[in-house]
Amino acid sequence: YKEERLLQFYEQLFARFDEMPGSRAATFGSVPLIAHYMWNTDILLPGETEKTAAEHLSNRQVVRENYFATLEISLLRGRGFSAQDAATSPKVGIVNQEFGKRFFADEDPIGKRVRESDSKDEIEIIGVVADTKYNSQREGIEPLLYTMWRQETASIGQMYFSLRAASEPTSLVEGVRAAVRDMDSDIPITELTTQEARSEQSLAQERLYARLLSFFSALALLLAAIGLSGVLAYAVAQRTQEIGVRMALGARSANVLRLVIWQGMKLVLVGLAVGAACAYGLKRLFDSQYFSEEAWQREMASRLYGVSGTDPLTIAVIAVLLAVVALAACWMPARRASRVDPLDALRHE
Repeated sequence: YKEERLLQFYEQLFARFDEMPGSRAATFGSVPLIAHYMWNTDILLPGETEKTAAEHLSNRQVVRENYFATLEISLLRGRGFSAQDAATSPKVGIVNQEFGKRFFADEDPIGKRVRESDSKDEIEIIGVVADTKYNSQREGIEPLLYTMWRQETASIGQMYFSLRAASEPTSLVEGVRAAVRDMDSDIPITELTTQEARSEQSLAQERLYARLLSFFSALALLLAAIGLSGVLAYAVAQRTQEIGVRMALGARSANVLRLVIWQGMKLVLVGLAVGAACAYGLKRLFDSQYFSEEAWQREMASRLYGVSGTDPLTIAVIAVLLAVVALAACWMPARRASRVDPLDALRHE
């Protein structure tokens, strides 16, 4: 299927999807949401030519006129596409918020005419829609230019259909297969999934890493707490006579409690200080000439989301968490020491 024959095929398929029981709306786009790839192109702004223009890279989408309503992407300003935006009409486009911010600064992009560097056709911007993510949830928002499918005959090929279901989305699967099979049994459906499942699959590896790291971190923290508590319990047993003498001379339980807790917390504070110094030293090492700073930053960015590798708040929270866990580990031996009977302590060998 090519050119006009392909457009007719898609029109007939839309008619079937629109009337399918359980389907509220049907649309398509050249790239699906959260697809781990994107189509991009170089944009020439008003007054620019190929020779004078700086690089203005923007993502691209070719969509059906009801695309934004079906996917519930808010139209913020201007108008959406309509059936009047035909192949014989002046070419129009809709941009996301990031496109306007990056390429038109404080100006309103509506009414402006842009052009793709490899095309002679100007595209008039008629609307602005909310930002969306097409590549992955991790990546930032990029400029995006949408154009009407009827005006992009040369760019229409394999398309990704989206159906908004009235109930459970998977209930539409058999109807979709039957509709395509009735149109042409030789045409394959390469993927059938829900948007929620696509989003979950996109983050599956990150969530697996997060669960594994969380489990082993919690296990390491538990083992450290048990070890600290055991060491402190042994130290308390070794100092039983000393504690008995102190209490016989008038020391209160609170004094003994503070004494033992401070003995354990000194080790923790020394450990935190050494750990912070090692972390700082490693950071300086990775930032030095012996390592590529860009490679280091990319590696850290691939493991973290929403924070940097040296985020001070995160480091402070971790330090406080370690101190709290250590305090809890010291509490039991200290509590036991504060309840020692002075007479039994003095007779202790």
